[in-house]
Amino acid sequence: MTLRWSYALNQWNNGHDRFVLREAHANAFKTLAISGFDAVEIPCGSGRWEPLGRKDWIEKFYGSVAGLRADMAACGIKAASSFLFNPAEPIFEEGAYGLSVLNPADHGRIVNTLRQYAELLPALGGDTLVVRALPNWSEKASVDLATMQVAADGWNAVGAMLAPHGVKLALNFDCVTMARTGDDMALLLDLCDPETVGLSLDTADAAIMGLDPVALMGRFAGRLVHVQLKNALERDTLGEYRLPFPDKFMLAGGGARKVARWYGELESEAGIVDIAACHAALVAQGYAGWVVVESDQSPVPATSAMLNGWFVKNRLKHAELA
Repeated sequence: MTLRWSYALNQWNNGHDRFVLREAHANAFKTLAISGFDAVEIPCGSGRWEPLGRKDWIEKFYGSVAGLRADMAACGIKAASSFLFNPAEPIFEEGAYGLSVLNPADHGRIVNTLRQYAELLPALGGDTLVVRALPNWSEKASVDLATMQVAADGWNAVGAMLAPHGVKLALNFDCVTMARTGDDMALLLDLCDPETVGLSLDTADAAIMGLDPVALMGRFAGRLVHVQLKNALERDTLGEYRLPFPDKFMLAGGGARKVARWYGELESEAGIVDIAACHAALVAQGYAGWVVVESDQSPVPATSAMLNGWFVKNRLKHAELA
């Protein structure tokens, strides 16, 4: 079968004041199109990604959501496959400075924040809302039935809100999350409605945690609705996900080993993810969701996009047709 491919914009521009320019958006879209991708994944929110991550900013900068889609199409991009939401990141427009699905009092705010994507995603040709399933690891919280039930209540409410619009909710577990094993993931997923809430698997983050992404694909085949396909260059062998602010000190700072880059291109010789095996597993199980390629921590995202595009076209898509 032929998979649906997309590319994540999350690492495209490292500045906080330049990517608001429509010309910069167009350059990114054109680079991805020439690299073989006709869909993109967009982070929710404003900040450096405004005006792409919120409906109100899209309307201010593009006149309408239809205006953004027309500009994307003119650059060769047919759809925004998915949006990616992290409750912990501040939402300045709403006065929210860090929400948590483990706090029942935040559930209503999370649902209301995400309500715009029920309309925004279909209008941009997409159908998947990816959410960071759980907060960072903490000594104060554990993956137990009671805690996961609180999280499941929140995500079930979001899934029920999205479903009438044809949008799927996908829970993502990154390499610094409090969920450290397949059993941890299963506990939360089993408490969520399988009709409205599925799994987003990041192959690199799974490998950094010491998990086998191919095995996870097989275990959760019935719940897998979104894949972030990327390579990893190192494992977290020191358990540095326990550091305060691991995104800053472990991933960005490199941790005690001063790891320069945790993530690499799909074809990286030093990569620890068997990308071909991941791809073969998806094809074999008839996976129908999006496969979103990423270039996290790339020093030159445009170069990474072209290298990843070449690999997808000449190695992975070629295998699909074989």
